[in-house]
Amino acid sequence: MNKIFLFFYNLFENYIHLMKIKLFLSKNVILEDPIIFDVGSHKGKLVSLMNNLYKNALVYCFEPYELFNKDLKKNGKNIFVHNYAVGEKTEEKNIITHKIDLTNTLSQINENSFYLKIKNFISGKLNKNNYKRVKVISLDDFCRSKEIKNIDFLKIDVEGYEYKVLLGAKDIIKNVKYIMIEIQKNDMYKDYSKENIENFLKENNFILIKSFNFPFMFFKDCIYKKINN
Repeated sequence: MNKIFLFFYNLFENYIHLMKIKLFLSKNVILEDPIIFDVGSHKGKLVSLMNNLYKNALVYCFEPYELFNKDLKKNGKNIFVHNYAVGEKTEEKNIITHKIDLTNTLSQINENSFYLKIKNFISGKLNKNNYKRVKVISLDDFCRSKEIKNIDFLKIDVEGYEYKVLLGAKDIIKNVKYIMIEIQKNDMYKDYSKENIENFLKENNFILIKSFNFPFMFFKDCIYKKINN
């Protein structure tokens, strides 16, 4: 069942979902020599897309699993891979792991979730007792340490932990042009609130310019643009 699920998931992602995102970005998000942050890089599909779209881009990847480093770095010399998770503050935390690694998460699981039961049936049970200790860093701390003053495009896909990532970026968010963030449309994660994410972005002068529903899945990718007051 896992192999069948991954086959169709990758098929829809590679040839429908990511192609729609690429087409939209190519026509509506024009960036020159951009600084791009990919939080939750996994194996680097978005890294490859962005590197193809934007010449001379500097891409900072945040992915706590070192086994993905080779996949990420093969996209070019302008790719900087950091084996951290990203959150509200710099610390160490347990990340729940799964045999399908794209569902690894720092979020607390809602055991009563109907969506979780469906997901367990399709892709195998997500066991909250399977975890790995990882280093977590906030984007503000990272940017200060690297003397990064602005981010042209910030992508966040961290399985329900997106709001915590934003809370750790209260300073650098002032100098971010675009954000693409995964929004959950299910109840799999405890205390998850898309309203918190939307309110945070609104308070920091971002407006939604496009959303992409993933085919047959209960989440979407939303692109926001910073506007001047």
